[in-house]
Amino acid sequence: MAFVTRKKKGPQADINVTPLVDIVLVLLIIFMVITPMLQRGAEVKLPPAVNAESKEDSGEATIISVKEDGSMYLGKDLITPDLLERELNAILLTEPFKFILIKGDAKAQYGAVRKAMEICEKVGAKSVALQTDQAESSGLNKDKKG
Repeated sequence: MAFVTRKKKGPQADINVTPLVDIVLVLLIIFMVITPMLQRGAEVKLPPAVNAESKEDSGEATIISVKEDGSMYLGKDLITPDLLERELNAILLTEPFKFILIKGDAKAQYGAVRKAMEICEKVGAKSVALQTDQAESSGLNKDKKG
């Protein structure tokens, strides 16, 4: 028994995925390099803390930044204390246990950071933290020899 094979005379539609894979891998590498550089919230120089407790950033916190001049930012947007209170109220209505992170500049007046903390307390925020940088060990924490 003989089999007869017919040859196709028309154009063949094969998709070459190699260039697509190359582009996807390049994009993946770009995102992997850029992602750690992304900063959330306004840029401030954080104060150092020796006994700070580390907590992993899940990316879900609402960030309040207090700059050196006392200006407040919600995320990256400049905001007044009155508007901050209204915005936090709106956020906490939808997510009552939303984590709020306050980033106070190392050179900011304590009163400005305290104002942000008071606003969080006033709106009933349940989970509020201050962000600091991990400081080098100072002589205060080292064992002193007699």
